[in-house]
Amino acid sequence: MEKKELNGRVKHILKNLLPIIIFVLLLAALTWIFWPYVKELGTDEGREEFKAWVDGLGFGGWLVSLGIQLLQIFIAFIPGEPVELLLGYLWGPWLGLLTCLVGIFIGTLAIFLLVRRFGMPFVRKIVGDDDLTKYKFLSNKNKLELTVFVLFFIPGTPKDALTYIAPIAPISPVKYLLIATFARIPSIITSTILGDSIAEGNYFLAIAVFVITAVISVVGIIFGNKFVERKQK
Repeated sequence: MEKKELNGRVKHILKNLLPIIIFVLLLAALTWIFWPYVKELGTDEGREEFKAWVDGLGFGGWLVSLGIQLLQIFIAFIPGEPVELLLGYLWGPWLGLLTCLVGIFIGTLAIFLLVRRFGMPFVRKIVGDDDLTKYKFLSNKNKLELTVFVLFFIPGTPKDALTYIAPIAPISPVKYLLIATFARIPSIITSTILGDSIAEGNYFLAIAVFVITAVISVVGIIFGNKFVERKQK
C-alpha cells in the first residue's frame, strides 16, 4: 500500500513539474539562440541592418517584431526598454506602441494561464525567492487592483517579474490583463518616441525625450521603492 502511495506521489510530482521544467529549458534555449542577435541590436550598424531586413519582410517583419516583444515578456531578465525603443525605431511611435501592447497582452495572458495552472513552483523557477518575498503583500485583497496598477504604471519596478508574480494574487483575470497591459502605456510611448527620433535623425528631440524620461524614471524609482516599502509594512 505504501509503495502504491509513493508511486502515486511520484507520478503527481512529475505531472506537475515536467511542464515547468520543459518551459524553463525552452526559455533557456531561446535565450541562448537569440542572445547574439539581441547584442547586435545594441549597435547602430546592427539596428540599420535589422531595420532593412524587417522592411523587406513586409507584414512578416511586423510579426517578427511582435515575436521579439513576446520573447522579452517571457524571458523576465531581458529589459523591456531596449525592445520598446527598437520597435519605435522600426515602426514609429504609434505602431511601435501598438506592437508592444499586442505583444504584452498576449504574453501576459499566456503567463497568467501558466501561473494559475502550475502555481508557486512555476513562479519560483522563473523569478526566484527574493522577488516573491518582496511582493508578498500582493496576497492582500485590500485595494489590490490599485496596487497592481501603480506597480505597472510607475517606472523602475521589475514589470516582467511582476507579470509572473501578480497572477498568484486573488485578482480578476480581465482586470489584471487590462491593468498589466495599459498601465505601461506612458513608459512605452516615451521609448517608442525616442526610437523613432533616432531613426529620423532628430537627435535634439531624442536627447530631450531621453532627459525627460531619465528624470521621470528616477522619480518613479524613488516613489516605487517607498510604495513597496509601505505595502510591505
